[in-house]
Amino acid sequence: MEKQDNVMVISKELNSFDLFNLLKEVFALAQCKLDTFYTDLLFISQPPGKAIIISPTEYLESENLLSLVKASEYYQLSQNLKVAASIWNKIYSWVALPGVLALMTWGGIGLDASLDNISFVLENDKLKGLWFHDMSRTVIYPQRSPIPIPKNYPGKLVNNVDELHEFVFTGLFKNNLLTVIDSLHKLTKLSQKTMWGNAVNASESQFVQLRGYASEEAISKDYSVLFEEPYSSIIYNRNPLYNLVRIEQINEPGLPEKLTVRKTCCLYTLIPPDYSKCPNCPLLTPEERITQMKAEVLETE
Repeated sequence: MEKQDNVMVISKELNSFDLFNLLKEVFALAQCKLDTFYTDLLFISQPPGKAIIISPTEYLESENLLSLVKASEYYQLSQNLKVAASIWNKIYSWVALPGVLALMTWGGIGLDASLDNISFVLENDKLKGLWFHDMSRTVIYPQRSPIPIPKNYPGKLVNNVDELHEFVFTGLFKNNLLTVIDSLHKLTKLSQKTMWGNAVNASESQFVQLRGYASEEAISKDYSVLFEEPYSSIIYNRNPLYNLVRIEQINEPGLPEKLTVRKTCCLYTLIPPDYSKCPNCPLLTPEERITQMKAEVLETE
């Protein structure tokens, strides 16, 4: 019996090793194919020694979260808790969402971003990325995989896009972002719609950037489910990401024909001394937006 138990343990270890090796292979390919912005935010093995690792429970504890918001330069400048909370949430969304969603669309990789499966990686006291603990919780949709999946692959496979969406969105939104938004709202009374607007701002534009890497079918399907469907069983009944951007025509030589504009302001414009507005701020008039875009073009030339 002892010999049989040992064989079972060795078999399990080999399966785990094979699973992780395949995921590392896909991840390495993503690092070559995609903008490194996406993969730099994700850690699937132990982060570098200089990085500070902190659990979501500790990081999002009420007193600690409030102190983080108040310690930010945005609070020091504005003395406005809601403004600082919105910018903190905006940065969090940029760290948590793009990489997970890009891997889903590009490679059919469903990382489990639930708060109980990640730690936050900090550098210089700033959020750098997410460390995923148990990679065996990852699912793969083989039809999107950039490499063939072995017949004896020991990991979890899903049979269709709906199952992939349900897994990824449950971890990323229901078991992660929703908790963060609720915690921040209770502490600061910042509008939840503003924070969901920050989430859309951090993830919507990547689907344009994925063209040429992911299939048009995958891009169109994922974009539609995330941002164009008012109700979704995947994102808890009424979809909080729905209808938070609009398309504005530019019609100006030398500039893009159209631009995606937020419907909710991130409150950055309330920060002195400049009171600047983001390029996709809903408070900009079309004329102001064109002027700002032209100035940015000149700066890059």
